[in-house]
Amino acid sequence: EISLTKKEIELLWLLSTNQNKVFTRETLLDSIWGYDYFGDSRTVDSHIKRLRAKLDSYEHEAWNIKTIWGVGYKFDIHD
Repeated sequence: EISLTKKEIELLWLLSTNQNKVFTRETLLDSIWGYDYFGDSRTVDSHIKRLRAKLDSYEHEAWNIKTIWGVGYKFDIHD
C-alpha cells in the first residue's frame, strides 16, 4: 500500500487519465491548486518528485511520469 497526499492523488489522477498529454506547470497549478494559487510554479516539481519517489517503491515498469524538458510533465505508458 502506498500512502499519498490529496494533491499527489489529484496529480496522479489528472496525469493518468490524460495519457501522453503534456501538462505545463501552470496548467497543473491551475487544475490542482486552483486559479487563485499565488505560490511558485516549482511547487509542482516538488510534488512530482515526492510522487515519483513513492511510486518507485511500488514495483512497476509499465508506466511513469515523464518530464518533458522546457514544457512540463506527462503520464507515459510503456508497451
